Amino acid sequence: MPPRRRGLNDVLRTAEDVLRSSGVDHVFVGGVTVLAFGMPRTTTDVDVIATIDARRIPKIVEGFQRSGFFASTQDMHDALVEGGHATIQDTRSAYRIDLVPASTVAHREALRTKRRVAWRGRRLPMAAPEHTIVMKLRWGSEQDLEDALGIYLRQKDHLNLRAMRAFARRNRVTRDLEDLEERARSLARR
Repeated sequence: MPPRRRGLNDVLRTAEDVLRSSGVDHVFVGGVTVLAFGMPRTTTDVDVIATIDARRIPKIVEGFQRSGFFASTQDMHDALVEGGHATIQDTRSAYRIDLVPASTVAHREALRTKRRVAWRGRRLPMAAPEHTIVMKLRWGSEQDLEDALGIYLRQKDHLNLRAMRAFARRNRVTRDLEDLEERARSLARR
């Protein structure tokens, strides 16, 4: 009998288990945090920022391979040395994990401010909604802006506005955040 197809929750669980058992500090970012804090949408990738030590790469790769993912030691090493990310493809679904070495100030900020979020009986490390909003504004695609607005609307009573505005200043998206806040106020008045 062929292995059972995997869903998003299974991919998240595997990523969490492999990274945690490998002793890797990590945080889920991107579409998964939008699902946790914003408006539901589809995603086929699981983005993870991680503090990766080159000596742990073989253990990480072995953990993913044992779980039925295609992972490459060379790809992970290249991502660590050159920047970028290593793609870990699930062989049982269309999902993939994009593992990003924590190489920028924004990456380290995501790790520092992460939140533990209840997800299907587990507590997963997710980028804070404030961080996700600012990064979505920085990337600036139409989908990113909709994601940022959805998170802002769902989390507005729980956001640390001071910290979010300071992070927006550091990322040069203060005006974008002000526009987002105005759009949210406008929607609330309707």
